[in-house]
Amino acid sequence: MWVLIALLGHAFNGVAFIIDKILLNNAFKRSATYAGLVGLLSIFAIVLAPWVIDWPQGMTLFLTIVSGISFTTALWAFFAALSRGEASRVVPVISAFIPMLTLAGTTIFLHERLGTYELIGFFLLIVATVILSSGKSSERLTKQALILSGSSALLFAIMSVTIKAIYDDVGFLSGFVSTRVIAAITALIIVVILDAKAGQEIMTIFGINKKDKKAPINKGGSKGGMILKPKTAALLAIFGQTMGGLGFVGVQYAISIGSAAIVNSLQVMQFALLVIVAFIFKSKAKTLLGESLNKSVILKKAIALIIMAVGLGLIV
Repeated sequence: MWVLIALLGHAFNGVAFIIDKILLNNAFKRSATYAGLVGLLSIFAIVLAPWVIDWPQGMTLFLTIVSGISFTTALWAFFAALSRGEASRVVPVISAFIPMLTLAGTTIFLHERLGTYELIGFFLLIVATVILSSGKSSERLTKQALILSGSSALLFAIMSVTIKAIYDDVGFLSGFVSTRVIAAITALIIVVILDAKAGQEIMTIFGINKKDKKAPINKGGSKGGMILKPKTAALLAIFGQTMGGLGFVGVQYAISIGSAAIVNSLQVMQFALLVIVAFIFKSKAKTLLGESLNKSVILKKAIALIIMAVGLGLIV
């Protein structure tokens, strides 16, 4: 059941991921903007607070703070890496290392053990993720981009391991609400103190910054993308984060009752959905998603989908 919930959660995240790609290609200029936006929206989890019975205390409270901070800063590092290196290099590195570091963490600190078939399926899903998320690249990652990619993967893994421990101690609802509040506070600190220009960009997107309300967010787009006006970007961001919110809840609940490492490896679903959408809207895939599709790419992605299916079969 938790595998199914994780797949559904990652499917919702896949929709959010597609919108992220559109916005990052065509709207946002600063890496902290989207990370801050995602983190700030986490505060809506506070509406569930009246139903929380057992709040984190002691060491669990410390892990809650670490988990919430790790989530938002991991996003910041991820988008910063994308701004300094090609997505075809950055995304595979992060996508491969998150589940592997999570498995190492849950094995060492939570004493989680996977069966033989689960391990084989786990690594097949990682292989499929790397293939599906990769593309043509004209350059190697710079040292800075590589450090940011590694930092993002490590922070996401820390978030996953700590939140699994939190769920085991105080349950899903308490762990979810408390870590989301910390994530929102972290995002507020980022966009108000650490990168105030990101805060200004968020206000422009939602029409709060009257001065730039009618101006496109990303003049000329990113890497040949379109130009999105603030209103369009805002609507896309709201829809994307709604889908992302549903996906995040599903993924987190799956982690609370299953294997954090396997749940993270199932993120391959996001890239599979991106590929399917790129196939459907092939003529606009490059402009909207930054995805190029030719015969060799289609063959490679098809093989990756088969590997993904085999990996899922071994896990289920």
